[in-house]
Amino acid sequence: MPVGARLRAEAMQAEDTQVDDKPPRATMRVPRPSLLGVVGAAVVVWGLVTGLRPLFDNSFLTHLATGRLILDHGIPRADPYSFTAPGHPWVVQSWLASVLYAGLERQLGDWSLVVLHGAQTALLALLAWRLTRPAGSVIARIVAVSPVVALGGKLWSSRPLLFGLTLFAVTVLLAEDDRRSPRWLLPAGWVWVNTHGSFPFGPLYLGLRAVGRRLDHRPPRRLLRLLAFSVVGTALGALNPLGLRLLLFPVHLLGQRAVLSHVIEWQSPDFSKPENLIFLGHLLLALLLLMRRPSWEDGIVAAGFGLLGAVALRNTAVASFALAPVLARGLGRIGSITGERRSVLSATAFAAIAALGLVLTIDAAQGPAFSLKSYPVRELDWMERNHYLEGRVATQDFVGNLRTLRDGRGRNVFFDDRFDMYPRAVGEAAFNLLAGRPDYEAILDRYRVDSVLWEKKLPLAVVLRADRRWRVVHITRSWVVVTRAGRGPR
Repeated sequence: MPVGARLRAEAMQAEDTQVDDKPPRATMRVPRPSLLGVVGAAVVVWGLVTGLRPLFDNSFLTHLATGRLILDHGIPRADPYSFTAPGHPWVVQSWLASVLYAGLERQLGDWSLVVLHGAQTALLALLAWRLTRPAGSVIARIVAVSPVVALGGKLWSSRPLLFGLTLFAVTVLLAEDDRRSPRWLLPAGWVWVNTHGSFPFGPLYLGLRAVGRRLDHRPPRRLLRLLAFSVVGTALGALNPLGLRLLLFPVHLLGQRAVLSHVIEWQSPDFSKPENLIFLGHLLLALLLLMRRPSWEDGIVAAGFGLLGAVALRNTAVASFALAPVLARGLGRIGSITGERRSVLSATAFAAIAALGLVLTIDAAQGPAFSLKSYPVRELDWMERNHYLEGRVATQDFVGNLRTLRDGRGRNVFFDDRFDMYPRAVGEAAFNLLAGRPDYEAILDRYRVDSVLWEKKLPLAVVLRADRRWRVVHITRSWVVVTRAGRGPR
C-alpha cells in the first residue's frame, strides 16, 4: 500500500476510534411527583380557587384608587378624599402594594388583579403545606394544613394583608428549615414594612422561638441569627419615600383603639361563627398535642399567637401559620402512608391538577374583575344624574371606599375604612350614625351634610324617613336617599 494511502487509512481509523470512545450523552430526567406532591398540588389549587373570584373587598377599592393617585401625582401626605378630614395627615402604609395594584391594572387590565389575588392565595396555600413537613405522614399533613386553608377561605381577601401573611409564612419557613439563608429576611423586611403594617410579627415570632429554645436547653444560635437579620431588614424598611413614619405606623395604630374597637376585624373573634371555631379548634388541638411532645419553643409560640388571635379577629390568619408546624409536630405520624413513593399514577394526577389550575386561571381572567352587588352602584349613578353628588353626601364606610375608586381625589367622602387616618371625633361620629344614635342631627349639621345614602334597614335610615326635616328622594330594594327638606339637588 502506498505510504499516503496508508496514512489516510490510519487517520480515518483514529477518527472512528475517537467517536466510539465518546461517553453516552446524559439525559435529564424529571423526577415523578410523589403522593405528597399530588396532595400538595391539590392544596395549592384549593388556595388558587380561593383567590380566583371577582374582587369585592372595600379596602382594596381604596388601595387601588390610591395606587392610581400615586402613579399620577405621587404619594399623598394628607387625605385627598374626604370632606370630614380634608388635609388631615395620612401615612399611606401600603403604598407599595397600591402601586403594584394600579400598575398591573394600567399595564395589563383589571383581569390581572384577579390573577394576582389567585397567585397570592395559591402561594399562601403552598407555604402552609410546606410548613406541615414536620408531620410524618400524608394524613397528618392534611390534618395540619386543613385549618390554615379553611380559615384562608374567609380571611385571605384581596388586600395588602396578603403580603404580610406571605412574608410571615416565609419567616416561619426559614425558622423551620436550617438550610435556608437568613439573608432572605433583608429584602423581605423591606418589602413587608412598605406593604403592610403587620411587620412587627416577624421579629416577635423569632424572638418567642428563641426564648422557648433556650428554655428547652437547646442552642438558639440559628434563631438569634434570623432575628438579627429580621430586625435589620425591618430597619431597612425606613428607606422609603415616607421615611420613619412607616416604622412608627403600628404604634400610631395602637393609639386608635377607641375607634378600632367598633371594627369587627379588630374585635375578639365571635366563636359562634364557623371560621372562628376552626381557629379555636386549631389552637386547642395544637396545645393538647404538646402533651405528647412537650416543648417550650412550640408552647410559647402557640400560646403567644393564640392570644393575639383571641384579641383581634384579623390576627387569626397570622396565628394559623404560626400554629401549622406546631400542630404538624404534635401529630407526628398518623397512619402508615408516608406518600414518598413516586409512580406514573401520581405523575398523571399531578399533571391533571396542574392543568385544572391553569384552566381555572384562564377562565377567571376572562370573567368580570369586580363584584359590586353589595354596593349602591345604581343609586350613586342616579344621584349623579340628578346632581345630588354635587353636595355633601353621608354614606357608610364601605360606600366611602367605593367613592374613592369611583370619583378619585376630591372632597367627596364622608367616611371610609381608613380608621387610622381619620381624627377620633370623625370616627366616633361615623359610628354613632351607623348605630342611629339620637345625636344624628347634630352630626349631620356639624359636617354640613346635604344628603344621606344609607341601607334602608339600618336605624339611621328609619329615623331619617320619619324625620320631617328630611325627605326621601329615591328608594330602592336595599337603599334610600334622603335630603334636607326644602332643599333640592345642587
